[in-house]
Amino acid sequence: MSLASAADGTQTVSVVNDGPEPLAMREIRLEWSASSLGDRLDARDYVQLHHARDFSGHSGVRPLHRPAAWSPGAEPSGMVSVICHRRTGACILLGALPPFGDCFVDIAILHAQPHRDGAFGLGFHLRATRELDPGEHDVLAHLIVLQGDDGIALLSEYAERMRQRLAALQYRQPAARIGGWNSWDYYAGAVQAEDVLANANAANKLFGAGLRYVVIDEGYERQWGVWDAGWKFPQGLDALCAQIRAEGYEPGIWTAPLMVGVYTPLYREHPDWFVGDEKGDPFVENAGYGSMVQLDVTHPQVEAHIRKTFERLRAAGFTYFKCDFAQLLLGASAFHSSRMSHAGMIRRLFEVIREAIGPDAYLLACGAPYEAVIGIADAHRTTGDIHNYWSHIRQNIRSMLARWWMQGAVGNTDPDTAIVRCPDTTDDRRLNRRLAKNPWGLGGGWAAGREMNLEEAKTLLLACYASGGDLLLGDALDKLNGVGTGLLAGLLRQPPVRRGIPLNLFAPDGDELPVVAAETDDPDIRLLALFNLGDDYRTQRIPESFQASDLAWTSFWTGEAVPATIAGEAALAPRSAVAWLISRSGAPVLEPKARP
Repeated sequence: MSLASAADGTQTVSVVNDGPEPLAMREIRLEWSASSLGDRLDARDYVQLHHARDFSGHSGVRPLHRPAAWSPGAEPSGMVSVICHRRTGACILLGALPPFGDCFVDIAILHAQPHRDGAFGLGFHLRATRELDPGEHDVLAHLIVLQGDDGIALLSEYAERMRQRLAALQYRQPAARIGGWNSWDYYAGAVQAEDVLANANAANKLFGAGLRYVVIDEGYERQWGVWDAGWKFPQGLDALCAQIRAEGYEPGIWTAPLMVGVYTPLYREHPDWFVGDEKGDPFVENAGYGSMVQLDVTHPQVEAHIRKTFERLRAAGFTYFKCDFAQLLLGASAFHSSRMSHAGMIRRLFEVIREAIGPDAYLLACGAPYEAVIGIADAHRTTGDIHNYWSHIRQNIRSMLARWWMQGAVGNTDPDTAIVRCPDTTDDRRLNRRLAKNPWGLGGGWAAGREMNLEEAKTLLLACYASGGDLLLGDALDKLNGVGTGLLAGLLRQPPVRRGIPLNLFAPDGDELPVVAAETDDPDIRLLALFNLGDDYRTQRIPESFQASDLAWTSFWTGEAVPATIAGEAALAPRSAVAWLISRSGAPVLEPKARP
């Protein structure tokens, strides 16, 4: 192994097999133990930005010495992490930069004691389980360590370095933020062709060109792995694409490109196309749609099969591709070839998909580890699945704010769908399929507590908008009432914002009371949003940069001019948010809207 320093402080990690036999790699560790740092770092004094490798893990700022409600606290951060001193604000950022090699970079906290309450060190762990042939040389990672007194500033610098390196490498550049509608959250796997067309028609009447894509999610397919129209889509996918396009929208489709049901001819006829477990047996995931196996990208015939599948979907008329569940490959351990690690396999998968759909199609990586797809995908899912329960909203807002820096740096962010359905926004009494009733628990959970109310729905919409990422709607649009459609129409009329910055991300109350600021394309207009994600009434301080006397404040939801908040404070009810568009020129930002 060797380290090479660049002028910008980046350290390139390379390996070479200079022996006569193949070399089996597993993990390379670069560590600074607590003792080597003089036991100067005490875990009780620090918080950590934890960045899960993909959206299936929660992200946020957590204490370094104990679990958080949403995190066990011991799992490493993927790709980047920031360690921040609670009192002084001194910060250290450790991260990986492109080009990303065939490995995953973990940021490890090296506690001196098992109880984690005391001195700690830091480390990079490079996971690259694969073989190197004799004489083979491989560049695994490009690492950076930044220091400063502002964690937000360090993340901004990291994002800018990421953007510049992607541009220099001539990788895919961020596309314009997109809007659309997705079938999953309301219909899930029960979606039918008539549901999709009814929503395309409703979107046209309600929002017109405010949206671009109509996306068919899970439920259209014959079986997982057989990505063609099933019995609920009798006209076929080609005809459906034409019908969506007749409503003025581009068709989109969901797939899980590696996942295949065990009761498909594909699995029966090609048993060697699939990955295995540590015993060499089939690696089976028992999902809600049955037992699933996963295609092995290292098998030469599998790549051709995947390419043909996506060429067919592109020829059918789809221009938006949501590719899901690639992260489940990380559980497999036996492959046709041992020359590529999990990271390389997932990257090759998305390279093949991109080649098949072409450069003009929009590609969302939903679940894929970020390091494996940055520079290939247009958008990256940053949160867990949304649903109309506060247990989902609370955790999703935390994750999207922890990943704020990704927007515009690695592509667009996807905060999952923006939904509003609740008793105040729809006359539909079946807000969901029949679900089990679960009490609200520490850290939330799937569909825990009651279904959301109007204020919680507005809080979710505001967070999705403030993220600056893609904005796809997820309700049955033709079932919403005037309040529901008014909220969505108002959201779509707002001026686009760039990525929202959680100004107090590392503050003691930043997890519960985020303060988010975002620039718009107009240099004289900024967004300020204050959130209360807790269950108590709270008062929020207005940041000093928004307290100048010559600023004009406009209510986000009504478009009405409002006086500046008294004494620089705003009162927030539990599970709520308030926001303003603030003009430096002193002129009102927008025409008043109807109050929802």
